Amino acid sequence: METSVGISNNSNVVFDYTSFLSASCNHRLTFIDALQALIPAFEISWTSSMPNGLTESEKLQMQALKVLSTSISDSNNLIRLLRLARAEHIEELVISLPYALDSDQLDQIENKAGCRITIATDNGEELRVHMVES
Repeated sequence: METSVGISNNSNVVFDYTSFLSASCNHRLTFIDALQALIPAFEISWTSSMPNGLTESEKLQMQALKVLSTSISDSNNLIRLLRLARAEHIEELVISLPYALDSDQLDQIENKAGCRITIATDNGEELRVHMVES
């Protein structure tokens, strides 16, 4: 499976949402996946069951495949991703998207995830997300 999380040359965590969508198409739905889609708070209990010794990027990738879903909106997926990143103490995340989000979607993500989003490319397909202290 192609990795959807990496470390850029300036030590920021990078999440490739396009790769996640591709990997999700091959991911079999489990009972736990169904619970996570129905009960977003369940993602918190999932994070405590991760194996020790993984990097923040590896944990984020594993959690993303379990918590995010192609059956919910991109905005809600990104909100969940950012909550997972915060739980892993990731302060900055670069997200590569297959297409640009509109300003309403970006505002919703900022408000619900408690972050500040900067569009990093002219086409709007790469976002730099800074976690705001809560």
